[in-house]
Amino acid sequence: MTESSPQRLARLLQLVRSLEEDMGMETLSKAEKLLFTSLADLSTPANPEVSIDQIIAHPDLKSMPAPTMYKCLRDLQSKGMLQKIGSPRSGIYRLA
Repeated sequence: MTESSPQRLARLLQLVRSLEEDMGMETLSKAEKLLFTSLADLSTPANPEVSIDQIIAHPDLKSMPAPTMYKCLRDLQSKGMLQKIGSPRSGIYRLA
């Protein structure tokens, strides 16, 4: 017997919650999770560094207010999940 769509969705959400817990992401706000996953989407093994311009242009972040985005960047850095590369004004980030 095959699973129904709601059952498959429930199992997928349980898996996501488990992965978030394993990565220490369960305490992140919804905005922090969105920013973190957007950075992961933009980052590649060949080019792990992401500019603030790329972050701002990411489709999932277009509706996020700039002050919220900058607060999330700062908070993710303080939680050790994100690194700022270069000078304090460089606007280049990478996942930790």
